[in-house]
Amino acid sequence: MTPIDDPRPFSEVLRDWMERHGLTDYAAAKRFGARDQATIRGWREGRPATYEPALRALMALVDQQAD
Repeated sequence: MTPIDDPRPFSEVLRDWMERHGLTDYAAAKRFGARDQATIRGWREGRPATYEPALRALMALVDQQAD
């Protein structure tokens, strides 16, 4: 299963993905091009991510590169 087709809420998928890749909020913000680490923290806490499908796709691409 990839982040794209994972049926769980984005916050759960993001937390798992960040843990698998050893990313902090700061590092994830840099990878996603987010404004700051507070954005990532908000997403992990369940705040909606406007571009969730694109973020899930980026997460899947990163996973493919790590394989």
